[in-house]
Amino acid sequence: MIKQALAAGAAAFITITSAYAGMPLNQWTGAYEKNTDGLHSLSITNNGGALEISVKGECTPNPCDWGSAPAVAFADSAGGDPASNTEAITAVYNQSFATKTIVLDGRAGNTLRAHIYTHFTDNSGRSDYVAHVSLKKKMLIARPLPGGPIIARPLKPFKEDCISFNPDAVSVAKKNGSWKLVQGSMWMLDAGSKKSEMNRAKTIVQHYGMNKQCFVGRPDASLEYWLAGNAAPSGGLAGEDCVSINPNGLSVKNSGGHFTIVSNGNHYAFTAPSQEEAETVIKAIKYYGFTKSCFVGRPDPSMRYLRK
Repeated sequence: MIKQALAAGAAAFITITSAYAGMPLNQWTGAYEKNTDGLHSLSITNNGGALEISVKGECTPNPCDWGSAPAVAFADSAGGDPASNTEAITAVYNQSFATKTIVLDGRAGNTLRAHIYTHFTDNSGRSDYVAHVSLKKKMLIARPLPGGPIIARPLKPFKEDCISFNPDAVSVAKKNGSWKLVQGSMWMLDAGSKKSEMNRAKTIVQHYGMNKQCFVGRPDASLEYWLAGNAAPSGGLAGEDCVSINPNGLSVKNSGGHFTIVSNGNHYAFTAPSQEEAETVIKAIKYYGFTKSCFVGRPDPSMRYLRK
């Protein structure tokens, strides 16, 4: 009965204290550190729809690890979609002396509010209580272009493999019998005999100001993506060949010897040689918020890029 009351109280708290508008679920994910006392840190991950919260409490002399627990995202109504509008997230941790329910019920900028309901189960006679904690998202300070403004971005939940270049210095050249996109002695794309596709690739790179070519897995990358000033290219270009992808609708399927990343359960998107690499592909797409998968030449495109 007490546990039921605790759950009911947590649910009621979500309803009456959500002071901020809901946000897409992918904007909640990431690592957070304490802004006020009460918790040391927590991280929210979403791997193919499996939402988890990992928590470290404040203990002496070192933080105590609560471990990870499955989490539930709440929409703003019974007909709402938490993937596009999450109002709150909850998770429950069963410890040796208590059950702790965490309610994350509001975000403003890069801060997060956590409410921790503790129900003691050790017959100690201590009163159940609730603590309110503020956390801030861990940020990476980055300068997107030489002389550009310093910006802060959430820390990446994956290790990135990128090559930087100057978009104004790229050109199309024939090397070893193939038309390539090059900068000096470095080549980035190979179109074989299709010079027109490399000319198009150059137009795309310079239109978006792409200055990084990135990979998940090399050689034979599971995902190749391009960045413009450490961010997703955005906008549009006449004549683009693009299909829509839902970053929050991606999942991994074991297809017998390789792993397929699908969009909304059925539309093929990418493949990877391992579950780990497939999950990294999803993390990269979600981190940058890519919503379009684009091609230069199909089938067997000379260039594949992602943008917003």
